[in-house]
Amino acid sequence: MNDIADIAIVGAGSAGCVLAARLSEDPGRRVVLIEAGRQSQSSHVRQPNQWPLIWDDAENWAYSTKLQAGLALRAIPYPRGKALGGTSAINAMIAMRGDPMDYDHWRNLGNPGWGWGDVLPYFKRLEDHVLGPSDLHGTGGPLTISAQNSPNPITQAFIHAAMACGHRHNPDFNGAQQDGVGLYHTTIRNGERCSTAKAYLEPAMGRPNLHVIEGARALQIHFEGDRAVAIDIWDGSQRRRIHANQEIILSAGAIDTPKLLMLSGVGDPLTLQTHGIQVRHALPAVGMNLCDHLQTPVVFALKAPLATAPTSILAEGGLFVKRAQALSEFGMDLQFFAMPQTPVPIAARGVAPAMAISVQACRPGSRGQVRLRSSDPLDAPVIDPNYLSDPEDLALQVEGVRIARKIADAEPLAALLQSELSPGAHALSDAALGVAIRATSTTVWHPVGTCRMGLGDDAVVDALLRVHGLRNLRVVDASVMPQITSANTNLPIIMLAEKAADMVQLAWP
Repeated sequence: MNDIADIAIVGAGSAGCVLAARLSEDPGRRVVLIEAGRQSQSSHVRQPNQWPLIWDDAENWAYSTKLQAGLALRAIPYPRGKALGGTSAINAMIAMRGDPMDYDHWRNLGNPGWGWGDVLPYFKRLEDHVLGPSDLHGTGGPLTISAQNSPNPITQAFIHAAMACGHRHNPDFNGAQQDGVGLYHTTIRNGERCSTAKAYLEPAMGRPNLHVIEGARALQIHFEGDRAVAIDIWDGSQRRRIHANQEIILSAGAIDTPKLLMLSGVGDPLTLQTHGIQVRHALPAVGMNLCDHLQTPVVFALKAPLATAPTSILAEGGLFVKRAQALSEFGMDLQFFAMPQTPVPIAARGVAPAMAISVQACRPGSRGQVRLRSSDPLDAPVIDPNYLSDPEDLALQVEGVRIARKIADAEPLAALLQSELSPGAHALSDAALGVAIRATSTTVWHPVGTCRMGLGDDAVVDALLRVHGLRNLRVVDASVMPQITSANTNLPIIMLAEKAADMVQLAWP
C-alpha cells in the first residue's frame, strides 16, 4: 500500500509536530506525519505532577543505556516519548532556552544563520509568554509559557536559602541574565501539560492536506541515486511505502534518527557491513557525538514532607552558577533543580519523604554514541552516553554537590531538613564524592548531537539541516545540535523546528 506526499515527516515529537503544523499551513502542500506512538489521553500525560509515572506507560520507549563505566557499571533508564508530542508529552515541562552564547558558538563552528540574533525571533514566535511581549519574549505563539502558580513551600525555602548564600533572585532565567535562583517557567496551559501535540498539532489536525499516521514504525528510507524518495513503515498490520515528492524530514530524536539513517544504509560503512546492511552513503559521523546532561541528586530527609500540588512539575526551583575560576566565554557552568519531594515517582503518587537539590554541568565534555543492535528495525539501539569520560565533568559535579550542601545548611531551608541521605555525611573528600557521584547520578533526559550540524567529517547535516551528500533529506531534531545547550533542551528543539519550517518553505515555495 503506497501513500504520496510532498513532505514526509518521521516523528511527531517536539520538532515533528511543529513542522507538520507549519508546513501544512499551505493548503497546496501535502504533508504526512508518521509517529510510532498514538495520541494520549492519559491523566499521567495531562496532569503536570504525574510525569514520573509515564516511565512505566505506553508513552515511553523504555530505552536504557549500555553499562556505563563512568557510573559504576550501571545501565541508566533512558525515557523517550512515544506519543503525539514525543518527549514533550512526557518531560518535566521546564521552559529554558539556554545561554545566548550557545547559539553564537553554533554559528562560530561553521553554521551561519544560527547565532543568537538569528534564533531569538523564532524563540519569540513559538511562545505565548506569561510576562508579555518584550525584546526577549513573544505572545500569541502556539506554546504557552506560564509561571508556576502553586510552588511548594520547600522550594520557596530553597530560593531564600540560596539568596542567603549570595545568589541573586532571578524571576526569568530566559531574561537578560541567566545567573541566580528562582522558579522555572513551564509549558503548562490551564493547569495541564502543553506539549507540541497540544500547542501545534491539534489545531492543525482538521486540515485535509495533513495526514497523521499513528502507531507506525519507520523501517527504512529509500533512495534513487543520492535522492531520498520514500520511506517504508509498518502500521501494525501491513508494510506501507510513503513517497515524498519534495523531501523527507527525520524528526525522530537523537536516538531514533541516527538509528533510521543507519538502517537505511547511511552511516559508518564498517558498522553497517557488520550488520549486513548495504552501504548507500558513507557518513561515519551518524550516531556519534552523543551528549547528554547528567544529574547528581543531593538528597535530604524532610522533617515534615508536604504533598505536591497537581500542577507541580516536581523540579520547581532553579539555580545557575558560574565557576569562580571559569575562563570560557559562556555564562553559566552549573544548573540546579530543587525538587521539594523525592523520589519523584513517590511524589507523583502523594507524599515523598525527602527533597533533592540536583546538579548538572551545563556543557558536559563527555561524548558517546548510538549504534545499531542489529539490522532488525524493531530492535532497540545501543545507547552509550559515555558519562563522566571527561574528567572535567566529574570535577563540575563535585563542585555542584558542595554548592548544594551549602544552600541546604542555610536558613530557612535548613530548618526543614533532617539529615543528608545522599551522598551522605561520610562523603567529604573529592575522592569520596567522586565515588558517590558515579554511584548515584543519572540522566536529565537531554540527548543531543548524534547527527550534528556543521562541516567536516564529524558532521552529518549542513546549516540548512540537509544531510551531507544526499538530496531531499533533512534532519530536524535534537540530534543536529553541534553542542548541547546550557539548560533543558525542549524549547531549543521547538525553535529548531520553527526555523527549519522556514527553510523548507524557501526551498519549496
